[in-house]
Amino acid sequence: MPRSREIIIRPYSKKRRKKRLRRLFLFFLSVLVVFTLSLYFFLNWLIKKENEEVEKLKTKNQSLRSEIKKYESSDEAYEELLRVKMGYIKDGEKIIIYK
Repeated sequence: MPRSREIIIRPYSKKRRKKRLRRLFLFFLSVLVVFTLSLYFFLNWLIKKENEEVEKLKTKNQSLRSEIKKYESSDEAYEELLRVKMGYIKDGEKIIIYK
């Protein structure tokens, strides 16, 4: 009678396990590096955008300050504001509106 072949099941070798762990570690490390870089570039872009907005607000704020000083220093400028922009008239004046 022919002799049956034995089937031998061997566990993973330590080298194979180390290689698998090393690959897994490198994969997670590369994913972490890509995520960190993308986050860095996104935040850098966001900061630049906010700085541009702050500069626009500073210039607008400066122009509004100069306009306030103009109205505080002169009664003529204040009267012009009231008459032209807000439609006030003096006593005895008549407004003619052309259509």
